[in-house]
Amino acid sequence: MKLKRFVAADMRSALSLIKEELGAEAVIMSNKRVAEGVEIIAGVETDSLEVVKAAAKKKTSSRTIKDDEVTLSKAATNPKNSKVSERKSSEFAKSLLEILERQKQEQSKAQKSAVKANSANSEPPAPLYAQSGLKDLFKQNNDVKEKVENTHGISSYKSFASEKESEELKKMRQDVDSIRRLLQFELAGLMSDSKKREEPVKAMIYELLLSSGFDRSVSSSLSDEIDSDASFNFAWRQLAGILEKKIKTGNDEIITEGGIVTLIGPAGVGKTTTLAKLAARFVMKYGADRVALITADHYRIGAVEQVKTYGRIMGCSSFAIKSLDELPQMLYTLKDKSLVLVDTVGVGLNDERFGTQLAKLKEQSKLNLKHYLVLPATAQRRVLEQAYEHFSSLGIKGLILTKIDESQSLADALCLCIKEKLKLSYCTDGQRVPEDLSVPSAKDIAVKALSAVENDVAKEALAFSK
Repeated sequence: MKLKRFVAADMRSALSLIKEELGAEAVIMSNKRVAEGVEIIAGVETDSLEVVKAAAKKKTSSRTIKDDEVTLSKAATNPKNSKVSERKSSEFAKSLLEILERQKQEQSKAQKSAVKANSANSEPPAPLYAQSGLKDLFKQNNDVKEKVENTHGISSYKSFASEKESEELKKMRQDVDSIRRLLQFELAGLMSDSKKREEPVKAMIYELLLSSGFDRSVSSSLSDEIDSDASFNFAWRQLAGILEKKIKTGNDEIITEGGIVTLIGPAGVGKTTTLAKLAARFVMKYGADRVALITADHYRIGAVEQVKTYGRIMGCSSFAIKSLDELPQMLYTLKDKSLVLVDTVGVGLNDERFGTQLAKLKEQSKLNLKHYLVLPATAQRRVLEQAYEHFSSLGIKGLILTKIDESQSLADALCLCIKEKLKLSYCTDGQRVPEDLSVPSAKDIAVKALSAVENDVAKEALAFSK
């Protein structure tokens, strides 16, 4: 193949030069803009080049040929060859410019088909202004201010006993509490001894659950549902099914239903990273133009820049508000979005600012916010329970459990879900966005929680049940 460089003022002129010198069978190897205009590197096979040169010589004779015809055969005098040549010439008569245009159209069609293949077959959730419960929020008459009813309660009058009587009552309550705890302890010991004698398998399962990290109430509830005459191996496999039924999991409702979703929780649990994972999951399914990110975290250094960076990478809108009081006005400008993710301030549960942030979230109840509690699987049971107690007054839609790859046991988190009937909506097991976010399977979570037991027989039975 022979390659040659062509420079012209525009693409059409360059293609004309190529066609005139190399023929219609020339192949464009590269093209780029230069100071003189357009530079094209074109090539042609040596045999084809000889045919073009021969055709150029014939132009000087009295015989004229059309611009888009090239004699492909040396035996032009042969009528049969001439017909074949004319047919082949008509097939390749289109100019190189038309071929380039067709290639561009095919590339654009391929890109559109790739975008459609990546998006889901289902339509994205409806915009905020069309979702149930949010229509009243986005009325046209936005200038009318909401009337806030300030309830000035009358001080309740309490009759206080004398200081001496109150101290006596307090002492009596303490004595009664101590006696009650002692009786409960003795009764629990008697019941445990009786259970070990009458139902040894259930008693052993109960002890194994305690060693796995489950608390006494959940361990007792799970072991009581096991068949009384079951062998240990069968009972342990049956336990996995019982635990699976008690775990309530989500169905990717944040992505499929949309709405205004707030991520709440203590500081350092991974709310911002989880926000980015949820946004990326939505973008991969429905596109970036239907989701928006809002951060209200101005306490942590770099929190606003982090959210805006995530939004810039994913191509979706991102905003920062100084206070949750600005949230209604911001949401009105985003009423065409299907999903709005709000990153709240992360403060310690014992921080004096926590009460203020919680009160501001309660003030926005008219916005129909969907609160999802974000907690780490590495936290102790008491820490998880305390966080739930602090945020439960907001109305929690579900739990997002983070850092399960760093946790040795999921028993503490599952105890909270079982006792409070809390839905486990999502799990995260790493820092990658969005790969490390998943909708949990109740069976997988149950098996993972029970696998923490330190008993070889139980582990073998559990492996058999998978």
